Amino acid sequence: MQKIKVVLFLLFFGLFFQSFGQKDFYYRVRADFSVKEKSSDGRNSLTMGKVYYDKARKRIVYNVLFPEKEMWLFTDSVMYVIKGNNREKKPIVAGYIDFSVFNLSLNNKLKDYGLKNSIYSLKEVTRDEDMVISLWEPHKEYAKLVGNIRVAVKDNRLYGVLVYDASNKLIGRQVFSEYTKIGSFEFPTEIINITYLENGEEVTQITTYSNVKVNNWDEDYFYNYNVTEP
Repeated sequence: MQKIKVVLFLLFFGLFFQSFGQKDFYYRVRADFSVKEKSSDGRNSLTMGKVYYDKARKRIVYNVLFPEKEMWLFTDSVMYVIKGNNREKKPIVAGYIDFSVFNLSLNNKLKDYGLKNSIYSLKEVTRDEDMVISLWEPHKEYAKLVGNIRVAVKDNRLYGVLVYDASNKLIGRQVFSEYTKIGSFEFPTEIINITYLENGEEVTQITTYSNVKVNNWDEDYFYNYNVTEP
């Protein structure tokens, strides 16, 4: 009788853990990606490869395969570009990883663009046909550094983001679409990002993702990829 109770307990615990892991806890995501970039001055480029993110490590790793093989490693403060024996270190914008589509999706914060409980406060919510649009203001102490952000939600999913500078000038626009769903995990497989530069130039990036996987145990080398400082 005792053995039966133990077996039933283990079975119940296993099913509970499996259900919890599938529905509520996602810690890794990887995907094939392509980025098409074009500038208003006529320049164009195409980059393709695979991307990996483990939210416990908080580093994004790009295994770039085209136009040439190289590795990109994003940490909290810097980006490393590794090509053969060469390594280049570049500073990045604070919050790059926290506001990445990978981190927001894994932490179920994509719908509000991660702005809840941040340096932003919700000012107003309006409706425009089938979209719900929220306006977020930076806290007073940050108002001279960054501007407002508008977030549009459509079909209960993040659809668009407008980013303004401190003088209320539009500096960026994003559109998220073509969501894929794995269990309760949702991920946009097409993101259009338009950046408005100070010189009047516009840069458009169209990023597409395919073969999206979550919580996979293979390819640990890429999830754990590291660069040793000299």
